[in-house]
Amino acid sequence: MMLLVLIDATIFILLSFLHIYWALGGNWGMNAVLPALSESQRRFRPGIYGTFAIGVAMGLFAFISIGNMGIFKAFAGRDIFRYASTAIAIVFLLRAIGDFRYIGFFRKANGTLFAKNDIRYYSPLCVFIAVLTLAVAWIK
Repeated sequence: MMLLVLIDATIFILLSFLHIYWALGGNWGMNAVLPALSESQRRFRPGIYGTFAIGVAMGLFAFISIGNMGIFKAFAGRDIFRYASTAIAIVFLLRAIGDFRYIGFFRKANGTLFAKNDIRYYSPLCVFIAVLTLAVAWIK
């Protein structure tokens, strides 16, 4: 159980740091992580506050994952962490499925760097996170 929590929390912390780095103006990897209609036409450009909020949320997800070990039971019962983890897993599973247009396994837009990375890395990572987070929540 502890190993699963360690892996889950580490992934969330790394994703948190990456999003906060982007929110603070970093641009490493930006061309590969934004959905695009073509290589020169980005689907959207996320704002600073939204990107920062995602970074904070990822940090919170790490905290929730760690909470499944029972170390915060003086503040909140394990069931709160268990159900929060289930909600997080559902969010990541929905991200992996996608919007049927630009992101996820069932997207229609193909041929861009993002689309290639999404099918190879991002969507499988989302499924992995969903399964891992459910395992952390429900395995004693």
